[in-house]
Amino acid sequence: MDDVDVKILKILQADGRTALSEIARRLEMGNATIHERVDSLEANGYIKEYRAVLEPELLDIDQVAFVHVRTDPGRFSSVAERLAEEPDVQEIHEVTGDFDLLLKVRVRERSELTELLTTVGGYDGVRDTSTDVALRSVKEDHSLNLEGV
Repeated sequence: MDDVDVKILKILQADGRTALSEIARRLEMGNATIHERVDSLEANGYIKEYRAVLEPELLDIDQVAFVHVRTDPGRFSSVAERLAEEPDVQEIHEVTGDFDLLLKVRVRERSELTELLTTVGGYDGVRDTSTDVALRSVKEDHSLNLEGV
């Protein structure tokens, strides 16, 4: 990956709908060259997918919670795989500390969170959970800092 590839990634990360011809114009390069580079970035896994970022508040899916999950020894991977199937779980991280997994959950209502916690607590291999409900989200940004890449 060179500086041109990083510039392409920055442009697409800011707006995944940017036409390849617009990227070529901004970088003063040929359309075919940009097309080949983007194809290569996709093929090599640098670009995983293109998607719209939706506004949770407008969709009334704005209740955020962070759930810490403690699993039985050696079970965190199987529990994480099962959690990945839950549509309200946005993120799953294996972590250090008192718990094994950290989940970011987004639901419409607290009752949905209660239902999810009951379900997760009943998973085979889950010892216990602890939940922090976000009062307000100050910053949510899925963009990567590409400085120094």
